[in-house]
Amino acid sequence: YVLVKCPDGMHAIHFRDGKMRNDQLLDASRERVLRRLYSDASYTTPPAKELGEWLSGKDIDTNKVFVNALALVMKQHAVKLDGDTVERAYANYTADKTNTKELAYALDALSKSEHAAVNCWAAIWLISRMDRMSFNRETRQYDMPDLQAVDAQAFYENVFYAVKAREELPWGHAASDNDFLQFVLSPRGSGEPLQRWRRHMWDALSPEVVNFTRDDMPKAIEIANHAYGDYFQYEGDTTWEDFGMLTSLAVHEGRCEDCSNVLNIMLWTLGIPACQAYTPWWGHADGNHAWTWVRGAGAVPGDGINGVKVYVKTWDGKEDVTKEYSPVTQVRLSTGVRDGTTAKLMVWNSDDWREIAQATAGKGEVVFENVGCRLNFALLMRVPSEVDRIADVRTDGSVRWMNLAEIGKESGEAFTAALDAKCALGEFAMDKAYALQVYTNDGWKDVASERTDTGGMSFAAHPDRLYRITGEGINARPFTVEMGAGGELVILVR
Repeated sequence: YVLVKCPDGMHAIHFRDGKMRNDQLLDASRERVLRRLYSDASYTTPPAKELGEWLSGKDIDTNKVFVNALALVMKQHAVKLDGDTVERAYANYTADKTNTKELAYALDALSKSEHAAVNCWAAIWLISRMDRMSFNRETRQYDMPDLQAVDAQAFYENVFYAVKAREELPWGHAASDNDFLQFVLSPRGSGEPLQRWRRHMWDALSPEVVNFTRDDMPKAIEIANHAYGDYFQYEGDTTWEDFGMLTSLAVHEGRCEDCSNVLNIMLWTLGIPACQAYTPWWGHADGNHAWTWVRGAGAVPGDGINGVKVYVKTWDGKEDVTKEYSPVTQVRLSTGVRDGTTAKLMVWNSDDWREIAQATAGKGEVVFENVGCRLNFALLMRVPSEVDRIADVRTDGSVRWMNLAEIGKESGEAFTAALDAKCALGEFAMDKAYALQVYTNDGWKDVASERTDTGGMSFAAHPDRLYRITGEGINARPFTVEMGAGGELVILVR
C-alpha cells in the first residue's frame, strides 16, 4: 500500500500479489487524513493526565469509584440511567472474572475529565452491556470477553472521545441518547479483538471538521467514507475471524462485515450514529451480507432491499428493520402446538434451509410479521413436532402454500413444462446430465424428466410444487412453474 505522487496529484494505490487492486486519487484533505492514519502520534503521546493512578499502579477503591461516578450522573439532568442499566452495570463491574481495577481506573479518570457527568453516564451504560461483548475465535476455544480483556486506557479513550464528539461537534446532539449509546459509543463492531483505536481515529479525522456547522454533517460523512475507502476494500477470501480496527490499516481488505466495521468506526469517531445492518441469509441466492447504515440520513442503502429479513445489530439484541428496506407481508399458519412454542422461518441457501426469523405460537397459530416480498420467495416454516410447510410468497404480498406430499399425490392436473436450452435457469449442455427434483416432506426427491431435441428439458409439472434442477450451467435454486394468462410457461426462480 503506497502513496505515489503523480502529475495529476497524489494517489493511494493498493497492490496484492503483484497486481493493483485499488487506485484512489486524493485531494489535500484525504491525503492529510491518510498520513495521520499511518502516524504513530497517538501512541507516542502520553496518556491523559487523569489516568495518573492507573499509570502509577496505585491501589484504588473500586466500589467507591462506581458510587461516585453514579452520583455525578444523578446530580445533573441532561442524561439519565434507568435502574435496570445501573443494576446490570454493577453486576458486570463486580463479576468474578471482570478486570474491575482497570475499569475503576478508567471510571475515576473519566469523572475528573471535561464533560465528567456525561462521561460517567456513557461509561456506566457501556459497562452494563459489556457482558455481551467479546472477541470471538472461529473455534470458540479462546474467546475473550471484554470484561476480562479491558484495560483502563482503552476504555477511558473510547468513552472520552465518543463523548467529546457528542458534546463538541455541531451535529453531536442530533443523535438521540439511544443512538449515541448504541451506534457511536460502541468500542467494537462485531467479534474483533479489542484495540485502542478511538483516540487514533479522532486525531486523524477531527482536524478536517474544524469550523464545520451542523448543516455540514453530510460533508463529515463524506470525510469518513473517504477515510475508509482510500485504504480499505472488499475481499471475500479472508479469515473468518473479524480483525481489530487498527489491524485494518495493515490488511487493507476484508469481508463485508469487516468493511462495515471499519466504515462504522470512522463515522462513530465523528459522532455520527452508524449501525451495521445485515441479512442473516439471502432468500434468492447463497450467502449473506452486512453493510453500514446511517439511519435518518437519506435513503436506505441498496444492499438489503432484496432481503426477506433485514436486522440492525444493537447491544440489546437485533432490531427488525425489514419494512424500512422492502415491501413486506405477513405469513400466518395454523398450528396445534402449545402456546409459547418457537417456530422458525427459513430460506433455501447454500444447499440447505437456513433460519432467518422466529415467531412464537399462540392461540393456535404462528404469525411471521414484516416478511420482505420485493422478490418472489419460497419460505419454509418449521414448527416442532409438525410437518414443514412452504409458503409461496409473491411480490404483491400474497401467500399460497406449496404441496409437500410424496410424489404421486399431486393436486390438480399436470401440464407439460418444456424448457428451452436457454431458459430462466441458465443453459443446458447437450452432452451433460441433469436431474430434476421436487421438494417433499422427505426432502428433495428425483422425478422423471426428458431431454428435448433442442437440448432443453420437459416434465409433467404442477404449479403448487417446488422444483430444482442440478447440473452444469443451470442455477440449482428452487423454482416454481405455472401457465401464464396467455398460455406461456412462467418460471419463478426462488
